[in-house]
Amino acid sequence: MSVAEEGDDFVIISGPRIAGDAPPELPTDRYQIISLLQTGGMGLVYRARDQMFERDVVVKVLRQDRAMSSTAISDFAKEAQVMSFLSHPGVTPIYETGVCRNGLPFHVMKLVDGVTLREMIAAGRVETAELLSIFTDVCQTMAFAHTKGVIHLDLKPSNIMVGEFGEVNVMDWGLAMYTRRQSEDDVWLTRKTVGGDPLSPMPDGGEASKLITRQSQINGTPQYMSPEQARGSALDARADVFSLGGILCEILTGHAPYEGESLRKVYQSALRSKTFVSLERLRSCGLDNALVQLAIHCLQAKFSDRPTSAKVLAHVMQAHQTATLRSVQSDMNRFFELSPDMFCIADRNGFFVRVNDNFSRVLGYSTDELLSKPFIAFVHKDDVAQTIDQIKALNEGRPVIRFRNRYIGSGGNHITLEWTAKSIEDEQLVFAVARDVTEGVSNEIAIANAEHVQNSIEAERRDLMSG
Repeated sequence: MSVAEEGDDFVIISGPRIAGDAPPELPTDRYQIISLLQTGGMGLVYRARDQMFERDVVVKVLRQDRAMSSTAISDFAKEAQVMSFLSHPGVTPIYETGVCRNGLPFHVMKLVDGVTLREMIAAGRVETAELLSIFTDVCQTMAFAHTKGVIHLDLKPSNIMVGEFGEVNVMDWGLAMYTRRQSEDDVWLTRKTVGGDPLSPMPDGGEASKLITRQSQINGTPQYMSPEQARGSALDARADVFSLGGILCEILTGHAPYEGESLRKVYQSALRSKTFVSLERLRSCGLDNALVQLAIHCLQAKFSDRPTSAKVLAHVMQAHQTATLRSVQSDMNRFFELSPDMFCIADRNGFFVRVNDNFSRVLGYSTDELLSKPFIAFVHKDDVAQTIDQIKALNEGRPVIRFRNRYIGSGGNHITLEWTAKSIEDEQLVFAVARDVTEGVSNEIAIANAEHVQNSIEAERRDLMSG
């Protein structure tokens, strides 16, 4: 969205206004337009086929109703320049820029199939831990951008795309600004006119100071906008830090920093930095205090009270992820070693990856012996076929519940194990727990034999009486 200043009033412009936009006619037959993917405030996004490299790509074209605005044309060109300058896995690569036959500029970009963070949050089916992992990747991408002197100025969940393989991309760099001059050792940014002729190096904000740039107009999304951005004041990386804090706030509490009945009211809240309700929600959400304090730190009204750049957030989030992983590993180790059951992890090739000490205690083999052979090698030959059937079921995603087979102990004895197992598809591993039920099976056999003898005696007695 865009907020344009008119005298003493602010006019909030939001949502696409399109009149008869047709599929673009590109100057080359290389790209075949397939379908319209998205309509944004600046451009139309199409899925297309790159016939030279036989791959699907994205073609983004400036909207017809924005083509008369020099600011829109400049922002559209700047988006491609920023994305090509920021060579990072979290920034979508630009393949080509040019002009359609009707004079509208276009970009060709990598296609990222997936869903936005907004869609993931709205669905309510994604664990908070996964959302935090995505947020950590976003912070790392923005930390890279900030070290390059680039601020995004429209960070929000709908501008974060999560690919089908978990890759995280920060999208929509059309409002980005450069906040410092390039040194002789930096890579010079060059931009091109719509026709493709090179111009001078990318400016760093005119008369702006070394670290701060001033807005020519107010742009952004009010729900996540810093107070200084809403006021049209000078900006630096701490404006992005506020927006990142807003995204973290929504992950932790389910609410954006500012909410209201209308976009205008939301903007007024951003203008006046009305974050009291959001800060109280953070304090009472009951989640990790380190993350709560980080969000509160980022959402401070004065930019001087916030972290200086996304590098700080990336460091805190990475440390949190590492600490969480260590805690999970520690809990896993304790479970492995303290569980009264035989607990193991196996791979899809039929080998144990890890077993706890109970396996050696019950079967009599050392851990090295158990890990050195396929586990089927320890199964009684008469139970191999049905065990393989259970392995197939696991590979097909079906759990195994209370399946029994016999293992051959180190002394040649037969040990009956009862298994419950589940395949973890993403990890290509099988988690299983087993219990030694040999004694129970023996008792069951003894009881069955006793019942058989008793039934035989009863049958003979009835025969004698009837005779």
